[in-house]
Amino acid sequence: MLGNDVLRTVPLLSALSAAEIDLVAKSSRRLRYPKKSIVFQEGDLGDFLLVILHGRVKVMLLGEGGQETIVAVLEPPAFLGEVALLDEGPRSATVMTLEKTEFLQIMRAPFLALVKGHPAIAVKIVGHLAGELRHANEQIRTLSMFDAYGRIIRCLLGIARQRGQIDGAHLLIRPRPSFQELARMIGCSRETVSRAVKTLQHTGYVSAVEGGLALEARAIRRYLEPALQNISSTSDNSHASRTR
Repeated sequence: MLGNDVLRTVPLLSALSAAEIDLVAKSSRRLRYPKKSIVFQEGDLGDFLLVILHGRVKVMLLGEGGQETIVAVLEPPAFLGEVALLDEGPRSATVMTLEKTEFLQIMRAPFLALVKGHPAIAVKIVGHLAGELRHANEQIRTLSMFDAYGRIIRCLLGIARQRGQIDGAHLLIRPRPSFQELARMIGCSRETVSRAVKTLQHTGYVSAVEGGLALEARAIRRYLEPALQNISSTSDNSHASRTR
């Protein structure tokens, strides 16, 4: 059984009362996987939710020929597996650890009981799903509207939004994603990504830093600020329509 002190550090469970924390503690356990372990596969029965406590995982889709498309790379305090719990369907993707990873596992019955009895958890899950849908839309837009250079920059910006650090005018990404990982996220070959990253470094969009990459100001101006302006414009229009 997990200690209550561990559970209180999980943002998804932060609004629970002491009694509800006890309920989760009695029905949860820690799972530990070594690097490159399959946590679950697309099509598996979805009867538990996982919260990442330590480590990193990739969420991926596998084609008939074994080709891999990375949908997302997740780290604490992200959670996964909620879609299959909510619709009682099979897992929609395969999850593999990128390093030694520890999870909090919450089984279906107590999780759904918490959702039904505690609206704050439901709101967090809906927000999470909305973010995932927005991310999927951005991926589709990136793949359909940008060349390899634009795909790489937008992919790196997405990674930076999840786990990047601001350093003056730079966005730092550590650890550095591999060329193979980037290739599987943007639908290009590893060789194409390698050549494109070298060009982006030469032209001042990306630079190498110890243990990672830095997105330079010109990349942020060209690819991130227009997207933020579109979001702001959409939000303003939505607010105006509600106040008419």
